[in-house]
Amino acid sequence: METHASFPETLGGFAVLLLVLAALRVFARSSRLPAESWILITGLLYGLTVKSFPSLPILELSPDLVILLLLPALIFSSARELSPQHLKAEGRPILLFATVGVVCTLFLIGVPLYAVTVLPLGDALLFAAAVAATDPSAVSAIFQRFHVPHRLAALIEGESLFNDGTAILLFFTMASLVIGMETFSLTDTALTFGWMVLVAVLLGSALGWCAGRLIRYWSVQNQFSGISITLALVYGGFLVAEELLHVSGVITVMFAAWMFVFQRRPTASEDTNPVPPIAGHPEFFVGFWDYISQLAGGILFFALGVTVGRHDFPFTWLIPGSIAVLLIARMLVIYGGSLLLKLSKDQVPMAWQHVLVLGGLRGAVSVALLLMLPEDYIYREYMLCLALVLCLYTLVIHPLILQAFLKRQNLEQQG
Repeated sequence: METHASFPETLGGFAVLLLVLAALRVFARSSRLPAESWILITGLLYGLTVKSFPSLPILELSPDLVILLLLPALIFSSARELSPQHLKAEGRPILLFATVGVVCTLFLIGVPLYAVTVLPLGDALLFAAAVAATDPSAVSAIFQRFHVPHRLAALIEGESLFNDGTAILLFFTMASLVIGMETFSLTDTALTFGWMVLVAVLLGSALGWCAGRLIRYWSVQNQFSGISITLALVYGGFLVAEELLHVSGVITVMFAAWMFVFQRRPTASEDTNPVPPIAGHPEFFVGFWDYISQLAGGILFFALGVTVGRHDFPFTWLIPGSIAVLLIARMLVIYGGSLLLKLSKDQVPMAWQHVLVLGGLRGAVSVALLLMLPEDYIYREYMLCLALVLCLYTLVIHPLILQAFLKRQNLEQQG
């Protein structure tokens, strides 16, 4: 976090930020909008204030801090929540929306933006890859207020988790081609993509299994040791993948989380419900990673608002245009994909499809990817401003429409 201030001032600013994030989450309990919406709006207002009063502290996130500190925590926190039973039940819809759907979204958003903005085609596809990732956190908060089928919740969470991995791989591939100015070869790109995924899956699974075995071997019964092992798993695994093997750290962390959490089998002396492999302290494990996820997401949303608020907004008619492109792309992926699923007799009820469209919010991962772009990248501020438009729309308008829709529907009967 670069604030161009002394360490005591930086630490004090971070303490104030923690209080602001805490207050906004308390306020959001009685609001129709999720906390993420208010955090983004507050960051934007603070950025506008800094623009008028330059002496105020400036909040900026360096690309290294985002990619090495915040992104791995977000991925691990999301991956640990996906139930293998729900994944098995909704496997085909999840994989279709999170693979083919993300690739389609790449072009459904990137090509129109190339046609109507200053972005070259490669840069427009780079931006589209970032915003192809969806975030279920705000939707999950809304679901807690209604009776929503477990299958539908699992479908949204599973799609979000898998499309995070796909979108991030596409983003880094496009970044290497656009920013790194590498020569494009479809065959080489496909082979590199496949190799990165394969090695990352094997590495993550092996690391997650080893971490779980280590906790069992050491008979870990205290919070410090158990959480320390998970932190080492997340950040050590990410660094080994990215810096040593040059494969996807995101996929590595994702599979490490699954293997770590799902390998636990209750023994005769334990409860019959599966728990994370931190013996005796599953509640602390869940609570710790929930906090880390909310903190990382809050910092990212606030930083996006501040960054955009400090700069001139370069859009006029492009604001509604970009929203229309995003919405049309989401509708084509969900409604079109659901038609294809009928061929394999996987029915996604129409009401569920509407929820999937409205639940395709753009969140922390999209923000993190764009904040990773080098500060001297010519289109960085332009993309961040465009991302703010899409995040504000999906985090402010969609939750209101979704809640109104859920009040009128009995989704349980349509499952």
